[in-house]
Amino acid sequence: MSQSELHEHRGYLADERKVAAYRAALAEVVMPADVVLDLGAGTGMLGYFACEAGAKSVIAVDRGDIIGLARRIAADNGYEDRIAHIRAVSVEARVATPVDVAVCDQIGGLVHDAGILTCFADARRRLLAPGGRLVPAAFRIFLVPVTFDLGRGTVEFWASKPAGLDVGAARVVAVNTEAKYNLTPDDLTALAPGAEVAAFASDHDDPIRGSATFVVEEAGRFDGFVGWFEACMSPSITITNDPWSADRIDRWCNFYPVDEALDVGPGDRVRLRLDVRPRLGVVSWSGDVARGRVDRRHYRHSTFRGSFLTAETVGTFVRDAPVPRSDRLDTLGEVLHLIDGSRTQSDVVEALGDRIGSAFVSSAELEAFVRNVVTLAR
Repeated sequence: MSQSELHEHRGYLADERKVAAYRAALAEVVMPADVVLDLGAGTGMLGYFACEAGAKSVIAVDRGDIIGLARRIAADNGYEDRIAHIRAVSVEARVATPVDVAVCDQIGGLVHDAGILTCFADARRRLLAPGGRLVPAAFRIFLVPVTFDLGRGTVEFWASKPAGLDVGAARVVAVNTEAKYNLTPDDLTALAPGAEVAAFASDHDDPIRGSATFVVEEAGRFDGFVGWFEACMSPSITITNDPWSADRIDRWCNFYPVDEALDVGPGDRVRLRLDVRPRLGVVSWSGDVARGRVDRRHYRHSTFRGSFLTAETVGTFVRDAPVPRSDRLDTLGEVLHLIDGSRTQSDVVEALGDRIGSAFVSSAELEAFVRNVVTLAR
């Protein structure tokens, strides 16, 4: 886990365009008396940039153990007296007084899919002072119809009977998936100029809706849409993951396939309607392809259909039905009763040893259950 997380953050730090943009934006936004909140801090890079910009103090929030590494890096760079590190999920973090600036790099290929909108919306409601500033401040999102061999191949794999098995049921999931790819112009062909589909503030977690009509300029196979963003970091700084931009940052783009590929030619119209629900993590895309007055194909997709939802999972979202009793729920009640300030976790596990073999298959599973309860209650 530590190795994969370290590899991820190495990529963040090595992206020179993005690093320079955040550094310049924070220098433009942060004032000397400001308290800055760094959400999803990781190694703490953005907090250090805020200190460089003159911030009075920084609160760095991350839910993972990497927060310990961030403390050491802060000390090695002389910032330990100005940065407070909190291990928490951002939407559960608390601050003593409202902050002046919040910064975050949890930006997905089409913005919403890495969590920045929900994080910033929560920060705006609970953690920011009136007039508090966000970095980035706003986004524009763009889509374009494409020929994309890799994306089409990923969908059609599930119709190819790998190992002689009929796995076609998975194709429905694949064609309703918001797929992520790091792209360059050599990877795909745009069938028409890209279009801006929506623009919104970076704390906007309400539904995002937009539409566009693309007029095909280059004959090819319509496989779906590729989407990207442009982020307004500060009044004079922007970044983008546009695969055709020479200044793109190292961030994936999203591919939204259509069920059946269709050959299109110059003058054909591809219409798109997009609906993004940041709080639910659901994206829907639909529309049609027309030649003159003739509709050639309609398509309708949603990542809701691309999820592995089962009846059991759906049942957990039902609020107005009685919650059934179970051995695990009974054990949870006992754990909470035993946590009285005098017992250790080992004491609690020992007291519940008779549950092994019924509610829990092993002592290790019981220990993990108790540890999770303790962690959740902190």
